[in-house]
Formats: sequence, structure tokens, C-alpha cells
Amino acid sequence: FKWIDESKLRFSVGVTGNNRVGDFSAYPVISMDDYYAFDNGELGEAYIMTNMGNSDLTWETTVQYDLGYDLSLFNERVNFTFDIYRKNTSNLLLNSNLPYSSGFTKVYKNIGSVRNDGLELSLSTVNIRTKDFEWTTDFNISFNRSKVLSLAENEEFLLSKISFTADYNSTYLYIARVGGPIAAFYGYEWDGVYGYDDFDRDSAGNYVLKKGVPTNGDERGNIQPGDIKYVDQNGDGIVNDKDQVIIGRCEPIHTGGFNNNFTYKGLSLNIFFQWSYGNDVMNANRIIFEGNAMGRNINQFRSYTDRWSPENQDSRNFRTGGQGPTGYYSSRTIEDGSYLRLKTLQLSYKLPQRWIRHLRISSLEVFVSGQNLWTWTKYSGLDPEVSTRHSALTPGFDYSAYARNRIYTGGVKLTF
Repeated sequence: FKWIDESKLRFSVGVTGNNRVGDFSAYPVISMDDYYAFDNGELGEAYIMTNMGNSDLTWETTVQYDLGYDLSLFNERVNFTFDIYRKNTSNLLLNSNLPYSSGFTKVYKNIGSVRNDGLELSLSTVNIRTKDFEWTTDFNISFNRSKVLSLAENEEFLLSKISFTADYNSTYLYIARVGGPIAAFYGYEWDGVYGYDDFDRDSAGNYVLKKGVPTNGDERGNIQPGDIKYVDQNGDGIVNDKDQVIIGRCEPIHTGGFNNNFTYKGLSLNIFFQWSYGNDVMNANRIIFEGNAMGRNINQFRSYTDRWSPENQDSRNFRTGGQGPTGYYSSRTIEDGSYLRLKTLQLSYKLPQRWIRHLRISSLEVFVSGQNLWTWTKYSGLDPEVSTRHSALTPGFDYSAYARNRIYTGGVKLTF
């Protein structure tokens, strides 16, 4: 067919390795500190092993299969690329749990396996091409799904925590479950706040939580109207770690970009958009600045003014001091991280040769450009494209991250 310039089916398979585990993770570590006292005396310094080490560590191994198709039509005015892939990674380098009887809690091991399946599509078109004017478009979209195939010693799930602030450092926020994605947000399902109808009044006029109303992890007698409320998943009347569920999605459903180039004689305009859709973000800034989690001595977000009070009972934000037990991650601060961003906008003009011939230069082009000009998103933080504690197991966490700067640039390109 004369209108087909290229039609190519591709298949490839390959094996790659990854040894990025740290220079000394395979070796035992001995540390010195005040650990022991003899004859009821003062603590003395002692050398103890703080890392077990593992001399059997080896590389992670990824086997990737890719099936692709390239199609070019109409004198290369339409170009289409399709790729579908599968990546199977085994011997994962992870901090594996150990029985406490070993004297350690974790050790780096080659454990488990994970699979990534993906689809990538790209389309490039020459929409208009005349003597003086041309318009081209490039579009791409990617889908990726991860799946945990196995973990260490037949574990069904792996919980991960991150360094945030003292009350939360020992709280798990992520779960990797066999059969599920490599990371998902894990915590309590937020259910607004307790209202007056959740309480009885005792003889002294104090509010007492009704027997049929579940707690929020705090002692029943301490809970008051306006306190934060969570869903009692197992119906036992007490909210505790048995009521934790998946509260957010870490992986986007799809990501992509959309690029357009316009040229008219010496004038050129480039417009580039990028997006991510379907992933969530833990906006941990709201834990600190929308609920006084660290006490009442720091500034708060403006949204903190709309908190529950006897005069504002319709608010779903808990009252001052009503956050319940600290260290509880919940869906209250999980937000949609989808966005569409005008990533780049550039306008340039290449001066005609007759204007610059006497300067003895080949070309002269002036340009102005802007980056990160505008972002459309429902996310309330500074930037939805954020991950301040990023790893494969702990993505999408936002705390005190800098927003992407809006950058303006101007320049001149000279060719001699």
C-alpha cells in the first residue's frame, strides 16, 4: 500500500540487574553506646551488633518482555507506536522482618517478586503543512500496573512506615499485599466528627459516648462532641489497628503528555501539557497545619477556622484538641493527586537571512519561554506531583515540599 511508509512488528526480551542496595548493607554493623550496668552501677559503654548483615545478598533480576508495533502513514505525516510489556522482578532487595528472638527486627534480604504490566501509546502527526505554516502534534499515554507476586517466608503483606514526626514515626502508612500493587495507602477510614446525638448526659451534665457508638481509639470516657471519628470496620465497638484498611491508591491509572508545535515563517510556538490521573497523595501538611497535631503554638491553614464548635456543628473538621490519639493516618488527609499541567510554553522568532547577512552570522533566533505555568488539580497542597519520602514502597507523601517554580526565560541563539 503506497500510503503505508512503515509497518513493523517488534518483540524483545532481556534481563537486567539492580544492585542499588547500599555499600554496607551486606555487612554486620557494631555500634557503641551506654547499654550495660554492673553491680547496679552507672551505665557503661558497650559494643553491640546493630545490623545483622547478610553475606548472601545478590542482585535483583528483572526479565522484561516487550511486544511493539510501529506504523507510519502518508509520507510520515502520521506515526503511531504501540508497546505492551511485562517486567518480572525477582530477588527483591528489601528490609525483611525477623523474629524478635533473633535480637534484630529487620535485615536486608533477596525476597519475593513483583510484576509490572504496562501499555504505552504514542502518536505523532503533521496536521498542516504549507509553504509558510506547519502544525505538528505529539501525544503519548502510559498505563502501568504493579502486582506483588510473593514476599519473604510466605508473608501475605509487608507494611512500611516513614520518618515524619515523632507521633507518626512508628505508624505504618503503606501496605504491599500479595496479589495487590507494590504500594497502597493504609490506615483508618475517616467518618467526620462525633455529634451531640452520639452522646448521653450523666447526672453531672457531662457528655458520655453512647454504648452503641464505636470509639476512635481513645478511651470512651475521654471522647467529646466534635472529636474525630473513624469507621469501625469489624463492628466490635472499638477502633484499633484491626480496623485499618486501604485508604488510597498510589499508582496513577495513566500518565501522559500532549505537545504542539506551530511555525509560521520564522515564528515558532511550542505548547506542552503533561498529566497524571488516578493516583492519591497523603497531604501530611494538613495533619500538622489543619488540626494542631503538634500543639497550639504554630500557625494553621486558613481551613482550620472552619472547625467544629457548638456554634459550627455542621463542620466535618474536628474541634480544637479533638484529634483523638496521635499517630493515626486516615483518609481525611488522602487527596486526589490527578493534575493537568501547562509544562512549557515557548515563543521564538528566527530573523530572516537578509536582516543578518551583514552581521556575518548564519542565524539569529530570539525566544521567550515559561515552565510550570499553570496546573489544573483538585489537590489542596502546593504541588500534586510530589513525593518527599519516595521509594517504590512509600510513594506519594507530601510534607513541607517545595512547589515547582514558575520559570520565565528569555534568550538569543546565534549560529556563526
